[in-house]
Amino acid sequence: MEAAELTWRALRIEDAPALARGWALIEAVDGTGEHFSEQDVRDELEDELLDVGRDTLGGLAPGGDFVAFVRVHASATVGDIDLVFADGGVVPAARGRGLGRRLLEWAEERAATLHRERHPDVPGAVCVYVHANNPSKEALVRAAGYEATRWEYGMVRGLDDLPEVPPTPSGLALTPYTADRDEAVRQALHAAFSGHWGFTAPDEQRWSRWYTGSRAFRPELSWLLVDGDAVAAFLLGYFWEADAAATGVREAFVGQLGVRPEWRRRGAGQLLLATALRSYQDAGYERATLNVDTANPSGALRLYERVGFTVRDTYVNWTKPLH
Repeated sequence: MEAAELTWRALRIEDAPALARGWALIEAVDGTGEHFSEQDVRDELEDELLDVGRDTLGGLAPGGDFVAFVRVHASATVGDIDLVFADGGVVPAARGRGLGRRLLEWAEERAATLHRERHPDVPGAVCVYVHANNPSKEALVRAAGYEATRWEYGMVRGLDDLPEVPPTPSGLALTPYTADRDEAVRQALHAAFSGHWGFTAPDEQRWSRWYTGSRAFRPELSWLLVDGDAVAAFLLGYFWEADAAATGVREAFVGQLGVRPEWRRRGAGQLLLATALRSYQDAGYERATLNVDTANPSGALRLYERVGFTVRDTYVNWTKPLH
């Protein structure tokens, strides 16, 4: 299937079923462990920061199936760098014909436009995540001048032989997540992750869509350490139905684990993890998973290894400066 044989156009909300089929074809070969339901795709296309008519591109085969597609997205706010992400893929049967290169070139141009429109006063970079199982995608971005800048592990742990729950640090109280503390959790996340590479604090709208308002969020799997009305540390848990449907395994996902700077090095992270793991087991989950930036300055990788998580997947963030 050559590029000229395809119909190229922006994606639409109603394309969600066809795009989910495309992602399934990609996953069947690449084995990244990522599965997308129709609703997952629809959620991404309905993101309030995405101009679906300008920020997406798809190539349709004569039969009406997508064989190549990409979405360009970025945060409304930035810190010291404006990161613009290009997420997409080419179905395996159509690879090796220049479709990935066309998507990447288009995404770079769109990313540069977004950067100039939103945050021209800070450095910008276009980012592409590449799973270790996809050497052809790595070759594509390498040839286009991208550099490997960050490494991320997907980690997994069974829910047998769980670690002991350590004592709660003096001055703090361990409590399940409750909606009345939601804003305090958001403020704690800002404090915990400020200064991390590429971090932008979510505003109330994005928090309500992608964090505690996400369809995947599970309050019963989420835990807090509180200091009066303030949240000193937090662990937010999620469950991805599409993954369970595809694999037959119920995995609880540690989405965000953070500790305010003034409460670090007192065992808060280990306490939250040990507590969460037991709650996962009690709720009938079979595994726990999480993602971690290997260069996380808080030492998160060492903590996860200490409580029994092992590496299952490796992703590399390839970046290229935007001008």
